[in-house]
Amino acid sequence: MTLRYGWVGKILRVDLTKVQVDEERTEKYAPKFIGGRAMGARVYWEEIGPEVGAFDPGNKVIIMTGPATGTLGPGVGRFNVIAKSPDPIPNCFFYSDPGGHFGPELKFAGYDGLIVEGKASKPVYLWINDGKVELVDAHRLWGATTRVAHTEIRRLYGDRARALVIGPAGERLCREAVISCGLASATGEGGFGAVMGSKNLKAIIVRGTGSVDVAHPKEVIDIYGRFSRLITRKPGEPGPQNLWRAMQHYTKTHPVAVPFVDDSAVGEEVARGNAEKRWGGCFGCPVSCIQGYRFKDGLSGAGQCNEIMKVMEDEWLYYKGQKKIGRDAIEFGILCQEFGLSDTQVMGHIYPRHNLHGSTWVRLLIDAGLWTEENTGLPVSRMGSSEFFRAYMRKVAYREGIGDELAEGQTRYLRSFIDKAETEEERRKALDIYEEVVQRDEPSYSVHWKIPAGENASSPRWSWLLAISTGVRCDHIADQMISSRGELFPPGKKEEMSQLRRELGRDLFGSERALDENTPEGKARLVMHMQHLAVETDSMPICRYALPRQTSYYTPDLRGDPTYPAQLFSAVTGIDRTEEEMWEMVGERGINLERAILVREGRRREHDTPWTDYYYRTFSSWLDPNKLRALMDDYYRARGWRVDSGVPTREKLIQLGLEDVADELAARMIPL
Repeated sequence: MTLRYGWVGKILRVDLTKVQVDEERTEKYAPKFIGGRAMGARVYWEEIGPEVGAFDPGNKVIIMTGPATGTLGPGVGRFNVIAKSPDPIPNCFFYSDPGGHFGPELKFAGYDGLIVEGKASKPVYLWINDGKVELVDAHRLWGATTRVAHTEIRRLYGDRARALVIGPAGERLCREAVISCGLASATGEGGFGAVMGSKNLKAIIVRGTGSVDVAHPKEVIDIYGRFSRLITRKPGEPGPQNLWRAMQHYTKTHPVAVPFVDDSAVGEEVARGNAEKRWGGCFGCPVSCIQGYRFKDGLSGAGQCNEIMKVMEDEWLYYKGQKKIGRDAIEFGILCQEFGLSDTQVMGHIYPRHNLHGSTWVRLLIDAGLWTEENTGLPVSRMGSSEFFRAYMRKVAYREGIGDELAEGQTRYLRSFIDKAETEEERRKALDIYEEVVQRDEPSYSVHWKIPAGENASSPRWSWLLAISTGVRCDHIADQMISSRGELFPPGKKEEMSQLRRELGRDLFGSERALDENTPEGKARLVMHMQHLAVETDSMPICRYALPRQTSYYTPDLRGDPTYPAQLFSAVTGIDRTEEEMWEMVGERGINLERAILVREGRRREHDTPWTDYYYRTFSSWLDPNKLRALMDDYYRARGWRVDSGVPTREKLIQLGLEDVADELAARMIPL
């Protein structure tokens, strides 16, 4: 069918090896796969086989927008990046959904998506200007940090040009390197910066002066106002209470009592006049969750709160509790952006061990005496300070000294550390850290080894456990989209929110206890809902932070409206779809397509687990392995997948219009 509204109609394909540019029609994939994550997965299925390695020229950087991108709607600044990731063992399918302004600008330039393949003979960057495409020698940008590169790009092409840029880490194929999307957003996990670096591609720069036609403009405007109200409060209106960020609860759930609440980040520095803090957001976003900082000494940057939280306990410890989160944690996030490294991976995730003094596996190595200044060349006694972060990041990004091994990622580094241990005691300590930090059983086929910030390891979290076990990546935002945790509620309305959660559990998932994390009851349907909604929003794409959930803190009855994606899709494209139709059209089809990709790459039921020994040991107070196995059985049956292997059945794939996928899996002798 002709795509008249929402999509701009073309996908750009660039072959760096052949120095060749082609275009193809978007309707090859839409509206069946809509856009974003689902469309990118379809391209991946067709073009990136299991034999292709992450750093092979045959791997591709697939960048997809969707019908909502560049229109008027809350959170429509997102786009999707898909490729074979160099980070998991073995390399496998992975996706990221960064924000910023690049996605809308790509559509304004005339393209719904971009597929980059091959490898350039020398460093280049891609310049896209209103449908005109040029490969340019990147000698003036190669070797530059992302900040320097973005500054030079603005000088060359103007302030309205938007760019995806890799830093020194991506150039040197650090497996946890990111693609910077404007110094406040990035591809996060997955190592896509290294994939770009393997192709000698420094940057993708785009400028567009076009527009996106929508079918029903007035309805789109009404949707923006209506749904923005569900997620934002009026001036002077109290915000929802959040027990997980409240100081007393944070103290209980973290071994180090960092007094961290929403407004405390560099709050003391601001109060003293040493820093300024401002808020900003992506294209078309009413949430504005990006924090910008400028210190008197010249340090400046922007990012989300998670960039600060990765090392806040280490900073608190270093200064012996004499100040709240401040300049050092901020500089950590800025350094990640400038070098092009993942803030969630470069030093590890937050591990709330009851006896752990600090937040990362780097801290574990130091506390165990395995890292010293002599064997690392790092100021380990200053862990938590800017001095340590600068030295550490530079070594990793430039592969200097110990950084050459660290650039291979935490799993590979910690495993090699065990192999190189000189004494049995060192080997035992290294093995203990390895088993605590990473998934012990390989292959992993995923990047989902973290515990979300603020999580108490002794608290039941059945939906989260099932979601990260079966998903492509640790998807805590999908978990939050349905407010299954319940820590947010309007002041004085905790009981009303609890009653609403029971009603939602009964109406949506067949059990009043479906949103009660103390039981596995109803969790299979709950997690399917979360995962479908995640694919649906990622394919429009819409920012999940901006997506209204089942509840709202700003309505009299506390009810939200989860039909926003369906309403916006219909208003933008003129193709009427109910939420139930969107569920199957995008969510269920997308989940099954991604599962088929991973199955083709080797994933089976036995890989659907986070940690092994560590997980069961840590959660042994409430986790019954028999209940977990029964819950997994329920999930596979509800999905229409084989219970013994986790492989989608032929019947399910055909039902979703994926008969060719079923045929290829069968041809590869995979029982369906």
